[in-house]
Amino acid sequence: MSRKTADYDRPYPQVGLGKLIAVGLTAGFLGVAVYVILAFTGTSSDEKISNSEVTGLTLARLIGRSEKGKLNLVMHFGQDALLGVVRAFMAAHGMRGPFVDFILIGLRLSVDHALENYVDSRALPWTWPVSEQVIGILHKGVFAFATGYICDVWLQ
Repeated sequence: MSRKTADYDRPYPQVGLGKLIAVGLTAGFLGVAVYVILAFTGTSSDEKISNSEVTGLTLARLIGRSEKGKLNLVMHFGQDALLGVVRAFMAAHGMRGPFVDFILIGLRLSVDHALENYVDSRALPWTWPVSEQVIGILHKGVFAFATGYICDVWLQ
């Protein structure tokens, strides 16, 4: 199966809204599962993000809770599932392929940093060490390409 960047033969989606949301949520969940598995097992011990609770702190502050607990994974899976729906919407409307996956990386980073900066749970991204920026973008890229591939194949 090819992942054409644009589908000129079918400019309007031939899929219902329910299926679009279901495919997007599933692709988002699978994409973040790939991201979490690779992030926690594929990186060296000094690069692991498992001890980072910034996303959990962000969600705790957004909903007004004091504890972070398991909110870290809830925030990852929830945020990425919603972005999976956005990616499915893009695929259904003919926007497909790796170029659109790069757009999803930008969307994922934008949503992540906008929420973190809104609740003041992390320093501004350009103040981070370069190695942390690269690792963050690579992890978001794994999510974007996995989610994009799933959406493109299922909605082709």
